[in-house]
Amino acid sequence: MKAIILAAGKGTRLNPLTKYRPKHLLPIAGKTLLEKTIIELNRAGIEEIGLIVGYMKDEIKRRIGDGSKYNVKIDYIFQEAQLGTAHAIKMAEEYVNNERFIVVYGDITVNSEVILKAIDRHEKTKAATTIVSTEVEDPWNYGVLHVDQYGMLINVIEKPERGMEPSKQVNAGIYVMEGRKVFKAIDRTKISKRGEYEITDTFKELIKSGEKIAVCNISGKWWKDVGRPWDLLEANEEEMSKPEYSGKILIGLGSVIGSGCIINPPVIIGVGCKLDRNSIIGPYTYIGDYVEIGFGSKIFESIVMDNTVIMDNVEIGYSIIASNCIIESDVKFEYKAKGGGNVKMRIKGVDMDTGRDKMGSVVGDYSFIGCGSIISSGTTIYPNSIIPRRRLIYFDVDGIF
Repeated sequence: MKAIILAAGKGTRLNPLTKYRPKHLLPIAGKTLLEKTIIELNRAGIEEIGLIVGYMKDEIKRRIGDGSKYNVKIDYIFQEAQLGTAHAIKMAEEYVNNERFIVVYGDITVNSEVILKAIDRHEKTKAATTIVSTEVEDPWNYGVLHVDQYGMLINVIEKPERGMEPSKQVNAGIYVMEGRKVFKAIDRTKISKRGEYEITDTFKELIKSGEKIAVCNISGKWWKDVGRPWDLLEANEEEMSKPEYSGKILIGLGSVIGSGCIINPPVIIGVGCKLDRNSIIGPYTYIGDYVEIGFGSKIFESIVMDNTVIMDNVEIGYSIIASNCIIESDVKFEYKAKGGGNVKMRIKGVDMDTGRDKMGSVVGDYSFIGCGSIISSGTTIYPNSIIPRRRLIYFDVDGIF
């Protein structure tokens, strides 16, 4: 059986992290989202994977290659215009040759056990499609599934009004599909009000034509839709809570740890890093490759990407620092909301509740923060920004402050 991974989108809600990379190449626990999905598919017995690519496709090809390092064969399918999930899946029609196949969204976390359970459910129900679902506390933010007593789909309601959702089961973005039936239904799918061909509308077409759609509901904290910056932090923490990382300190080749450093596991440090004396790292912290961290700096519950320089006595908590940044000495990233409560962040022009009482900042690539500055919680610093020394930053910065 083949699988396809939908990895063509840009991920605008993850801006500023997606200016220089597609969202599918964002890191969690030392590997990109896309790599982790490929690895889990292979663990489930999948050896052939088609990647639907679009935005920054060459970056994905450069990172993933032909798939041999993951023991799979990768084929690339280019989606020039992102016209919805049904359109993306349709691009793979020739690749899967109308056979049964698996679909996984490229911006979610998944594991091999989930995939195997979905395949088993699909085979038992003989459905045209099987949708993996999971239960969340905020279903109104997702596609909510209306399911009958036998676990078969009745309807999908996209982002229903809060309190009007038929269940807490949401579409997890993993499907087992019968190619011939699904592609015919996609051909009948009309363009939505958003100007896209939605796979949820295809599901409705299948039901209308008398086909069965099974739902495979899997509980637990296995799933994360990485759509916003705090989702990335939470996915990183959940991944590092797994037995393979929990309680461990993983340090890459050529990295140098200075005397007096304290590393609180779990921590992953990439290759070629330099940690100066008395720095404190962790827990739940990923440090990318060739990162420099100065004397007495403290970094915890955070992600720091490649080639970033963090100087002396810097404090970074619950934050994401992208690649090639320079953070001078004595900079402090606050992570609690003034007045208490949850921290808010501005996403695509809208103030959003992160649902977290501890959330620092997101710093885009190639940014500079001058010494002695204080960065308020929930702040976004866009790529290529310059913050002079000794500034109090309590709003988003895009450019030279």
